[in-house]
Amino acid sequence: MILSALILGCAGRNPEESAKHLKAGIELQNKGKLDDAMNEYNKAIEMDKKNQTAWYHRGVLNVSRNNLPKGIEDLTEAIDIAPDSARFYDARGYIYITMNEYGKAMEDYEKAVEKDPKSAIYINRRGYVYALLKDYIQAVKDYSKALEMNPKYEDAYSNRGFAYLSLNKFENVVSDFTKAIELNPKRAVYYNTRGYAYSNMKRLFDALPDYDKAIQTDSTLADAYINRGYVFLNTDQFQFAVEDFDRAIKLGSTAALNYNARGFAFANLKQYPKAISDYTKAIELDPNLTDAYVNRGFSFFNSLDKPNALKDWQTAVSQKPALDSSLKSYMDKAAK
Repeated sequence: MILSALILGCAGRNPEESAKHLKAGIELQNKGKLDDAMNEYNKAIEMDKKNQTAWYHRGVLNVSRNNLPKGIEDLTEAIDIAPDSARFYDARGYIYITMNEYGKAMEDYEKAVEKDPKSAIYINRRGYVYALLKDYIQAVKDYSKALEMNPKYEDAYSNRGFAYLSLNKFENVVSDFTKAIELNPKRAVYYNTRGYAYSNMKRLFDALPDYDKAIQTDSTLADAYINRGYVFLNTDQFQFAVEDFDRAIKLGSTAALNYNARGFAFANLKQYPKAISDYTKAIELDPNLTDAYVNRGFSFFNSLDKPNALKDWQTAVSQKPALDSSLKSYMDKAAK
């Protein structure tokens, strides 16, 4: 009876055939024939349910087809079969990131690093999860460790730069993105972020060429137009500011702040009807944007529409009572 049971238990496994179907599935997936690849992975698993690599590849394919729960199931099977494989934890951790389940992602990346402590990639990715959990100090430590292991690791420089940005360490941001740019000068976001750091350091004339370069590299990067627009506002180049905020809005960046900023540029060009229109749009998008009421009030006042100016300033003060002292003299004039 015991021998018979052993024979029956092994009858369903055919590792050799499973390996053939796995190889065929990988080749088909590389050719973009995803349905056929899925069929081959299914056959590989049917032939040998202990084929962890087949579970892994089917899981990755499920993720690429946006079936994240099934991807999790497949990768969990792979991990159960081969719990010492770092790449399986890495793959599942990535899915958890996509699903915004950062705690579970951290558990997987802790495991990936434990299983392969010499991998700069896994340490960098664990740092990324720390950043998602807003633990930027620990994120910086992981990125720094990854860079010790691989001093030419572009992603670790950019990731650490973003972590420093969240910590308001702007000089470090400049340093890291300068290094990232040296390694890859074709990423517009690197120039834009370094420019943003320069702007926060009040080095506007260092920021400006970075925003220019970001836009030259990617003319659809709305954030670069917005950031450059603020530099133009702060250097009294109001027509250029209007043009940049125009472009950002046309690219789909329709936040209330962008209309408010363009309105401010129009107001400084004494184009008050356009300014009022932009401030009104900003208020429609965000009724709590106090600056827009203040700014629209001044455009109404300069257009000799005192009643609407007073109404806007009263609204602003009701939202932020501390403004009463700075607006009181204007409100008194508008009330006459």
